Amino acid sequence: MRRFFVIAALLTSLLLLAACGGAAAPQTVEVEVTRVVEGTTVTEVQVVTATPDPAAPVEGEGEETVASDTMVICMAQEPNTLLWSESALVTGAVLEAVVEPLIDGGGYGYQANLVEKLPSFDDGDATIEEVTLEEGDKFYDVATDAVMTLTAGMTETFSLNQLEGDPVVHEGWDGSTELTTVQITAQWTLVEGLTWEDGTPVTADDSVYGFEVLMDPNWTQPKYTGERTESYTALDERTVQRVLLPGFVDSTYYINVHDPKPRHIYGEMTVAELQEDEAANRDPVGYGAYLVDEWIAGESITLSANPAYAKGTPPLSTLIFRFVPDTNSLVAQLASGDCDIGTQDAAFEGSLPLIRGFEEQGLMEVVEVAGTVFEHLDFNTLPVEGYTGAAATLTDADGGLLFQNADFRRAIAHCIDRQAIVDQATNGAAFVQHTYTSADHPHYPGDDAVTIYDFNPETGLGLLEGLGWTDTDGDGILDKDGVKLSFVHGTRVNPLREKVTQIVQAQLKDNCMVETEIELIGSEFFADGPDGVVFGRKFDLAEFAWLTGVEAPCNLYRASDIPNDVNGWGASNDTGFANEEFDTACNAALQALDDEVKAENHATAMAIFTEELPSIPLFARAKVAVVRPGVEGVIMDPTINSELWNVENFSFVTE
Repeated sequence: MRRFFVIAALLTSLLLLAACGGAAAPQTVEVEVTRVVEGTTVTEVQVVTATPDPAAPVEGEGEETVASDTMVICMAQEPNTLLWSESALVTGAVLEAVVEPLIDGGGYGYQANLVEKLPSFDDGDATIEEVTLEEGDKFYDVATDAVMTLTAGMTETFSLNQLEGDPVVHEGWDGSTELTTVQITAQWTLVEGLTWEDGTPVTADDSVYGFEVLMDPNWTQPKYTGERTESYTALDERTVQRVLLPGFVDSTYYINVHDPKPRHIYGEMTVAELQEDEAANRDPVGYGAYLVDEWIAGESITLSANPAYAKGTPPLSTLIFRFVPDTNSLVAQLASGDCDIGTQDAAFEGSLPLIRGFEEQGLMEVVEVAGTVFEHLDFNTLPVEGYTGAAATLTDADGGLLFQNADFRRAIAHCIDRQAIVDQATNGAAFVQHTYTSADHPHYPGDDAVTIYDFNPETGLGLLEGLGWTDTDGDGILDKDGVKLSFVHGTRVNPLREKVTQIVQAQLKDNCMVETEIELIGSEFFADGPDGVVFGRKFDLAEFAWLTGVEAPCNLYRASDIPNDVNGWGASNDTGFANEEFDTACNAALQALDDEVKAENHATAMAIFTEELPSIPLFARAKVAVVRPGVEGVIMDPTINSELWNVENFSFVTE
């Protein structure tokens, strides 16, 4: 009786699928398939038919063939909306074609895209000046990362940044002393010729409208920089100016321009109405290289070239975003020529052996780079009131909540073999990460400066025993006071994460006698609180990926970013972690204009984070996209989230 390896059977089926599609002339290729016959590994060569390079000359049609000017981009997930507020990777990918950003972040830096230049103090389109505060002024307190109002007789202690030297601490204010601090102003000028798809010029006022939408209470995106802004105004048709609050020094002041939103289209709506408007969600008015033509739910989004695009008409006439939720099917469609590009959200890691086989046959090419998307396990250290899960009920030896005890979190880290997770779940297409930045980030301080949790179940079990958890009944699961050490490991439905949860579950049970229940959750997993799971703080252990960028994202874990009524239910710090020293270092790093000061404070923040460990970074995911031969222009960048960042340059090679 013959038994096949799963991968061998899959390879065979996909190769057969590959024979079915595409309009170009078919070709036969030989592919090795490994299987087990009567307990013996056998390698056989199968001859299959697959579609070749779409730009290759077709026999009998002359020496040159012009490739189709329609490109099919296949994604594993369908966006929920295209209304700017959605931060999902697939939404951002489509929006890169429709409303691309004014500023790009690439190579751990930033570049002007649809603005003439980045402002700088040297050029005079940005300034930092000493200002004197007056009663009633709002200002930024660097010690607490809070916005305050200067009032005679106030007794609160606050600290004010200065042009030179350390911040000055004031223990209240009686109205008689002069208070000075710094204030930053920056200006951006839109490139000439930028127009909305209806021909209306894109103006600085449209950028102001984007700021107003963001700051509306009904808009759920974080408002951190906006709340620390004194004014955001249009100086003329193409120039916008931001004035930061006195005292707030933002080291990335030069990127804080808002992408335009069409006031002439949506300005008469309230933000609440805008969020419910079907046209705004499904067919946003754009100024990018492409325009939305049609969205067929569950199937595809079709875009056409924007003839009025400021950079010139793009090479392709049509982009089709097709939704193929099964990664194996997506790979098959790439092999058959039904897809030209497979985007990274498909989590190709599990299919890499198969893809490499197709690559050897010239049917597809892998485009990859180490990215800034990192997978992590978040502990809920601050469950929302009313939550009754393990994070709110399990206790340590002293009766405190177990999830709030750093030794518990450290124990879990020691019980997990992260390299094995990388090898088994991603076929090695990831890099173990120890903090919220990868080791190649310019501000990663080095392994000696952070706490690294090696795979050491003995240490993990010792920490758990110190917290009062032992296996008293011999059933292989730790317990205390008759309660098992068991909690829910929740994640968004996703092939990669489903694998990771299963590996983590097995490791925790086998290595440290900890039981987890896997819970796969739909779109409500990422919904804003108080109703959502993650940002409603209604979970035990949550697994997902953060999409970061150029700046080391310590802001993900500040107390001021805990999702709640005050900070907003879309804020990032779902762990509930609150550490004053961490917040101080993080804020100082994010505000530092001097790179040495920035690096020093980032190092301090990372040291605290890895010691307290509110979240276990698992690995930095390699960005892996797959393209058909002949597709030109796809460039992966470590600090730009989407591989479609330069989609306006995508084309087919012609022979």
